[in-house]
Amino acid sequence: MHITNENLDCAIVTLFIHNVCNFNCSYCSDFHRDGSARWPDDWQPYLDFLERVRQTNKYIYVEVLGGEPTVWPQFQEFVDTISDDRTFVEFGTNASRTLRYWEKFKTRNAFVFLSWHYEETDDDHFYEVAKIMQHKASVSIPLMIVPDNFERAKVLYERLKTLNVEITPKFTRTSIHGHSYFEYTDEQREWIQGNYFHRMRDFGIDWEIPRNLHFDGEKIKFMTVLDQGLHKFEGYTCTAGLKRFMVDPNGDIKRCTKKVGGIIGNIFEDYTLPSAPILCTYTACPCKLDAIVEKWI
Repeated sequence: MHITNENLDCAIVTLFIHNVCNFNCSYCSDFHRDGSARWPDDWQPYLDFLERVRQTNKYIYVEVLGGEPTVWPQFQEFVDTISDDRTFVEFGTNASRTLRYWEKFKTRNAFVFLSWHYEETDDDHFYEVAKIMQHKASVSIPLMIVPDNFERAKVLYERLKTLNVEITPKFTRTSIHGHSYFEYTDEQREWIQGNYFHRMRDFGIDWEIPRNLHFDGEKIKFMTVLDQGLHKFEGYTCTAGLKRFMVDPNGDIKRCTKKVGGIIGNIFEDYTLPSAPILCTYTACPCKLDAIVEKWI
């Protein structure tokens, strides 16, 4: 079996900048919201790291994470600095900043995830932010659905369908790093799987962004991969460390979410990036950006 994506010349990098968040969602781990890791005072090590990755990869797809990334006062400037014709930036936000903040937001080659957090989000405000951002970036909206918010999610879904966005209803894990999902009725499961909506603004670049898994050439949606248990790659030879990197708030460099192969090094110190693929030792890939990296068995 050979797992590929749309662009094998592209590295996927996650920069976990800080863990300060203005929401307090019960299903989120403290590590993603307790404020123990503040944003960087000096960006240069991040820029140097991206340049090192660029030496062996034609393109870079950068995911910027928090906490809530936008609470960092210099977040907009950082995104603009790392974006160029070969570097595409994705970031997720809970969309809680004021409408004025989003009206002033400038983007270049950006893919924005507006994450609907049902415990904290004001649905009317969320819709207005999506309405603004549809003209500024490629906007994708993952609807994290649990059985108890199913009807509310359907109402918001119908409102959002009037915009130029992508909407992906999603099954929700019972814990942020777990493998178990809430129990859905057959009706709910069918609706979640059958109501993907796409009328999103074009990415505005002339190269393909890796977004899907291809199993021996057959594209399968990630939610289907999860639902059918196809994300189990233990024993596969994986290009994480060549085509996939994660940088934690303390600067530690990892190959993937599950830290297969241990810590590579730290961007604030001397380090050497891997030169060969690695054998996966983890049971499953719950993170999409880990799962879509080229691997084979």
